[in-house]
Amino acid sequence: MSKSIIFTGAEPPKALPQDLYEPGDFVIAADSGYDSARKLGFKVDLAIGDFDSTALFEEIKKIGFEQHDRDKDESDTCLALQRATELTGNSYVLIGGGGGRLDHLFATYSLFDQFGPPLRWYTAKEICYLVSDCQRFDDLESGMTVSFFPAKLTGSSMVQACQLRWPLQNYELSFNSISLSNRTTGKTLDVSTQGGDIFVSFPVADGGIKMIP
Repeated sequence: MSKSIIFTGAEPPKALPQDLYEPGDFVIAADSGYDSARKLGFKVDLAIGDFDSTALFEEIKKIGFEQHDRDKDESDTCLALQRATELTGNSYVLIGGGGGRLDHLFATYSLFDQFGPPLRWYTAKEICYLVSDCQRFDDLESGMTVSFFPAKLTGSSMVQACQLRWPLQNYELSFNSISLSNRTTGKTLDVSTQGGDIFVSFPVADGGIKMIP
């Protein structure tokens, strides 16, 4: 199934998996997310926003783009998610948006309640994987740092993840009880959740995580 790959501004990763893009995927850039996409070697299908922070607007004019007024209610990322939902439903990957202004970070996070959370969220410092039911993470190293937090601001769930230094057994995960900086104990981590979707987050320095259906 095709997905949208959405690039935002605010501290994108230095690199992305080579197999992230698949035939049929649609690449959308929100304002300076276009600069990030081009730097990471991605061809953008649609750029959207007020373009007040990109350094490549002349280049953007040569592709498909939607320009909006700077004085608007929606953020550029919100506009990108609206268009992505129309094109590929709620199947999308988010690139960037993990740093910079705190208000922008919270504004982006709040969009997950409206549009659904991303399948994966790549920032400059972490990779967040969406888990909606059960998921196995393979090819890990013992002692890798891993954190768990809700995929929506209003989320709450019961989490099981036992191959950890501090096992999570029927752990009630919410923004009142985020599980930070646990550590893996082997090459495999099985995670299951009941209730709301969660993110399983690995620092990018650890690298090399495979997500196995």
